[in-house]
Amino acid sequence: ERNPINQQSTQHQTNTNTMAFTRIPIVAIALAFQASSFSPTTPCSNIRSTTSSISGSSKLFSIIKGEAFGSEPFDENEGGVGLAKRSAIKIVGVINKGKGDAQDLVRYEKMQQLDMSAAKSIMDSADCQLLCSGAGKETYQDPGSSGRYQDKVIVLAPVAAAKAAVASMASAATIGEDTKSVVFNFLGGDELIIGEVLEACDLLVSGLDFPAKTKIQFNSMSSTDNPADSCSVAVVASGGKAGGLEGADESVARGELYVYDGKWFTVAEADITTAAK
Repeated sequence: ERNPINQQSTQHQTNTNTMAFTRIPIVAIALAFQASSFSPTTPCSNIRSTTSSISGSSKLFSIIKGEAFGSEPFDENEGGVGLAKRSAIKIVGVINKGKGDAQDLVRYEKMQQLDMSAAKSIMDSADCQLLCSGAGKETYQDPGSSGRYQDKVIVLAPVAAAKAAVASMASAATIGEDTKSVVFNFLGGDELIIGEVLEACDLLVSGLDFPAKTKIQFNSMSSTDNPADSCSVAVVASGGKAGGLEGADESVARGELYVYDGKWFTVAEADITTAAK
């Protein structure tokens, strides 16, 4: 005859094991979910997604104003969205031994369009020369029915602009041995990505024959006044002679010249903004 105490103990142990067994799939599912949301082998890249080339902040501006029923109207200035929309944002850097290094970020209230004849006169006086320029647009070719990611073709706007600039330089005068400083000036929309600009800088360095000791700087300017999927680059040989000039004239004399759609632009120190809203 079984001992009731032993029988209850055995039954309790069986129930406990059954409960533990039923919990295992839940824990396993939770761990599997966490594992699927984090992969240490996934590369970290600053290149935008291939599924949509014209998304990002330009579309975000159109939907971020959405408000719940009965809520207070959204003030885009509180979140910094309005500031970003009003500002032209420049990343400044240098290229050393073929590698680009972003060093500073500056915000401007606006960019200034230049009178081309006046700008050319300033450049001549300051020993500056527009070596070449190019424009590019981001394009995406769908692989179609193959479904193979290897068949996807993505052309980045800064890279396309750099290739166009190198191609235009082929028919222009060669770079003089006395060239001491060169500036790459990129101008794009609010989706301009620094990683893509640095890739374009590599193409310019390898595609243009600069003297060994040439100092190379770059400016990456993004503005909502420009199309989000387009970029231009102007390569300027600069003598670095400002000669007491101020404002936009000083910037041009130092080689900061942006070319887009047949027009010339630059920025002025007086237009730098430190506003927080």
